[in-house]
Amino acid sequence: MIAAGDIGLSVEKTAVFPEERDKLVFQQMYYLKTLYELTAELSPITSSQKLLESFLLMIMGVNGSAQAMLMICDRRNQQVMSANRGARFDMDWTVESAEKYLYRGFQTAENRRLAPMSVTFIGDPHQVFPELETGLDVDIALLFMMDDSLLGVVGLGAAIDGREYKLEEKDILSGLTANFMVFLKNVRAYETVQALNDDLFRTNDALRQTIVDLTDARQQIRLLEVAGIRLKELFHQKIEQVGRFRATDVLLFLVVSTLLSLLFNFSNPNGIALLPEDTFREPAPQVDARSVRQLLDRGNIVLVDARPAELFNLGHIPNAVNIPAPLFDIIYSMKLAPRLQLGQLVVVYGRTFSKRYDEEVAYRLLQRHDDVKVMTGGMAAWEKQESGR
Repeated sequence: MIAAGDIGLSVEKTAVFPEERDKLVFQQMYYLKTLYELTAELSPITSSQKLLESFLLMIMGVNGSAQAMLMICDRRNQQVMSANRGARFDMDWTVESAEKYLYRGFQTAENRRLAPMSVTFIGDPHQVFPELETGLDVDIALLFMMDDSLLGVVGLGAAIDGREYKLEEKDILSGLTANFMVFLKNVRAYETVQALNDDLFRTNDALRQTIVDLTDARQQIRLLEVAGIRLKELFHQKIEQVGRFRATDVLLFLVVSTLLSLLFNFSNPNGIALLPEDTFREPAPQVDARSVRQLLDRGNIVLVDARPAELFNLGHIPNAVNIPAPLFDIIYSMKLAPRLQLGQLVVVYGRTFSKRYDEEVAYRLLQRHDDVKVMTGGMAAWEKQESGR
């Protein structure tokens, strides 16, 4: 790249060659004009992908090329951005493939130890980017590095008029790429801030919705409190009017209290279910203790004791597997699932006077196994049957 100070030196040494002096001045003006146009073109852009595509089109126009590619590998975020024009096919870039081409490029690069925000030309672009792999006949290419985790490559096909790229054109491409990195760094910073703002906006929306929900819940509680106060006042008024309770007053009080309790229970997310989950559940098929004994003698049966471990340890049918309902998911996969065979009968027992452990475990087993039955009578029926043998 030609610096402004170099022009004066060249003019002084070649004052007797006005054509050479005019050529140097023209090149310097063309370079500055190109940088100005690059700045005007890229400054309004706030999208990384759009920035890549605009820069690619501009360097194609400046260098008169019909083919070009631009790839950036973000190692930290494991992402690849790319753009191309004039390729025979679109290359499917991955982090692995991008690093492969970057490694090839560094092997032939003029400078193998790039500093941040610097560029270097690749020595043999045709070998680094074969046309069969990339779909492009790359004639000139350079590597650039924004930081240790963000590297990229720019490649141009041959000039449309068939000429070879001159040193001045390479200098312009190098300078444009260096300026492009500045714009890319700014756009990525903008995108990061925008993403943080979007996350903050979503978080604020969630907080606002939570406040609304809490306000609504507080209003419902307030209404219930007011209703309770009014009910208490009405209750005292009735006491003062009649002096004693009547059956209708007690009934009215109970009905209103029940309705208020139900209303509060339904409005509370942690309300208590009024009926057990298995109230309307279809019971599992049943089998009596005598039939279970016959099945055991034949050997094609698995017994499951559904009671808590404390009751199981006090006494159980030999070889039964203890699977309490609260620990079903864990014990089933550890103890029972490996033993079960296709078509094998599973018999569940464990009903007590106050709890139907067997029905709950049988219901869960039926979700995983086809043939499941409940032994009627529980341990009492089994012990009675065994004592009568």
